[in-house]
Amino acid sequence: MSASYVINGRFRGRAPTGVQRVASTITARLTGHATVISPRRPLNGVVGHMWEQCVLPGLVGDRLLWSPCNTGPLLTENQVVTIHDAAVFDFPGSFSNSFREGYRLLLPKLAQRVRRVTTVSEFSRQRLSEHLKLDADRIDVIWNGVDSHFEPQPEEHVQTVTSALGLKPQEYFAALSTIEPRKNLQLTINAWQQARQRAGCGLDEMKLVVVGATGPAKIFGRHSTTAAAENIIFTGYLPEEQLPAVLAGARAVLFPSLYEGFGLPIVEAMACGTPTVVTRRGSLPEVAGDAALYVDAIDPSDLADAMIRLAHDDALRAGLSQKGLERAKLFSWDAAAAQYDAILSRFA
Repeated sequence: MSASYVINGRFRGRAPTGVQRVASTITARLTGHATVISPRRPLNGVVGHMWEQCVLPGLVGDRLLWSPCNTGPLLTENQVVTIHDAAVFDFPGSFSNSFREGYRLLLPKLAQRVRRVTTVSEFSRQRLSEHLKLDADRIDVIWNGVDSHFEPQPEEHVQTVTSALGLKPQEYFAALSTIEPRKNLQLTINAWQQARQRAGCGLDEMKLVVVGATGPAKIFGRHSTTAAAENIIFTGYLPEEQLPAVLAGARAVLFPSLYEGFGLPIVEAMACGTPTVVTRRGSLPEVAGDAALYVDAIDPSDLADAMIRLAHDDALRAGLSQKGLERAKLFSWDAAAAQYDAILSRFA
């Protein structure tokens, strides 16, 4: 029988970013024998950090604590902390000065004090080991999973959801991106412009759909994105119930990120049977394997070529779709939760 432990629930009630989604999904599978301790109301910024550092340790006592969202209380040594990536060290321009410097100060001290660190990819393990001066053997890798509703969608549902957004199935490319520098959205837009300017490219009736919210000013640094090209739609944040249909209806999902600790959106796209286009940066080759089309991370003409190929080559799309469906089977939330439970029970 699994031992009892406590989960740092500071993430509850906060905006559903990737890290919070992972925490919520895993926690839901562990609460049969874990106690979740959360603030009485959602706390952000400095107030949230103060609760985590000053209030939470007293509520936890001597019990083992799991902190799933990159930070945890320095006073609690009996703790396992999940740090999703080393982006504040490797890609500092994506963050505001205060956020970046705060995390770069906190994370090495926290990692050295806790019982164990977990992360979401072998790439992140190696980068964290280097930056945190922590032996890689003290860091466990647990891949993220994919929710069951990310699967090939009924045509009628895809038609209903996409038409409400002014789209037609298979007549758009989807780019999944919070609007921040490391997501490389400017490259995607430049590639889209280049592709549409080529004679006979076949993209005249197609659209580029950018799905994702603008990064909060407190976290993301200043940046600029040119959106002057025609046929680009920014949807903003899409509700979870709409996203699988939008992914399934896309000609392909474009994810030319410069840096990822994992890259959950590409797994979700593959699970929907949609071809994915990625770079060889960060964890993306580890996660995508041979199931994606790879492009250069800084040359927009390479991504433009890929879009034109995917617009015309049905055999290429079918092959990537089938490989993606098979690849997505490797990623299971139940399996991830079982791994977390095994690690936490060992120390509880």
